[in-house]
Amino acid sequence: MSARHRFCGIDTGDACAVAVREREEGRPARWVYFEAPPIERLIERCRAVFPGLGVEAFVIDGGPHTRAARAVYDLYPDGGFIWRHTEGEMQTKEVSFLGVERRHVRMNREDLLDHLVEEFHEGAGRVLLPSPRDTEEEALLAGVERHLMNLRKKPRIRSSGETVLAYERNENHFGFACAYARLAESLAQSEGVLAPLAGGTVAPQVFEQRKLMRR
Repeated sequence: MSARHRFCGIDTGDACAVAVREREEGRPARWVYFEAPPIERLIERCRAVFPGLGVEAFVIDGGPHTRAARAVYDLYPDGGFIWRHTEGEMQTKEVSFLGVERRHVRMNREDLLDHLVEEFHEGAGRVLLPSPRDTEEEALLAGVERHLMNLRKKPRIRSSGETVLAYERNENHFGFACAYARLAESLAQSEGVLAPLAGGTVAPQVFEQRKLMRR
């Protein structure tokens, strides 16, 4: 990765969450944008965010709002992936619905979140977040941090009687959105999505390192 690239993750659970991450060779990932639009405005907001921030690839949760996920995918099919949980190894495949082919990524929920959490640990718990410009953005980033902190595991007993560690089912929409954005980066490289940059500039932004502390 020799230039600056941006990747987006979108969670479509009870509340939507959008996260955009930026990568540049030799530098850690930086989180440049977060938003929590209602599902009714998700397509409209993605239509603005993708070109406005120069998003090159994205992963969107395929459920429960399947129709919205397909519509967002269709905004930028060359860089899009629809995520679905599955057991076993990750795989990408073309899925046809009413004659339209869309690219899906099937991946285990636990593995998806593990990759994000491992990245945070590699940086000694420090996450590069944009500095808030007003109280509204401060509240939004506080919510993002809270959702990331909610990515924690607890023992769970499977039907077989085996006890395993699994992520809690709690308020973590931005955690999933960040995990999808990280997955989008990996898929953009492995699936050949990235295209040469066409030039242009990106508005300067101030970032700050925040250490995620368990409360």
